[in-house]
Amino acid sequence: MSFAILFALVLSAAMGVVAVVTWFFHDQKHRDLESWVEYGFSRETLRHALIYYRFMGTSMVVFLVLFVISTLLLEAEGYQLFVTERRGSEAATGGPIANSFFALDLVLRGGFFDIMEHFELAITHLHMNRKLRWFVWYCFIFRIYYGLTLLRIVVSFVWIWAKIRSVRKAQSAATSGSSGTGDPGAGPRPG
Repeated sequence: MSFAILFALVLSAAMGVVAVVTWFFHDQKHRDLESWVEYGFSRETLRHALIYYRFMGTSMVVFLVLFVISTLLLEAEGYQLFVTERRGSEAATGGPIANSFFALDLVLRGGFFDIMEHFELAITHLHMNRKLRWFVWYCFIFRIYYGLTLLRIVVSFVWIWAKIRSVRKAQSAATSGSSGTGDPGAGPRPG
């Protein structure tokens, strides 16, 4: 087994592990954030939230770079990873920039799910060589990792944002109720 294949296998396993950790074991960190928001929203709470999202963002960038390196290594060993047309058979090779755009194309497909597939949108001329089933699966794992991580970030962010709004609303109502001023428009109108 060559180094490039071993690298791709290890990277696939790492993406799978990080996706599982992000989805199932980050719940504790998310609960901590939620309790910090309920206790009181502050600059420190915002700092903890950014640290939480920074882990996921950093892992996404690292896996993108490693995936591009992996495809370059596989191509250097002579594997025909790419074709020029969708479902085509004419082999194509890509350098660092073309492989980066291929990886970015997969990221967008993972993030936008079926929109890019349905409308057959692409940002590169490279397409997967479907005759290499293992490479199709490798790209699938990469796309799923990005799709799951982006979905987790969006769901988590919306949940925390809604929690912050509700806490601020409750604090605002408590402040206006305790100051005795209340709502100046409330009450009977003189008439």
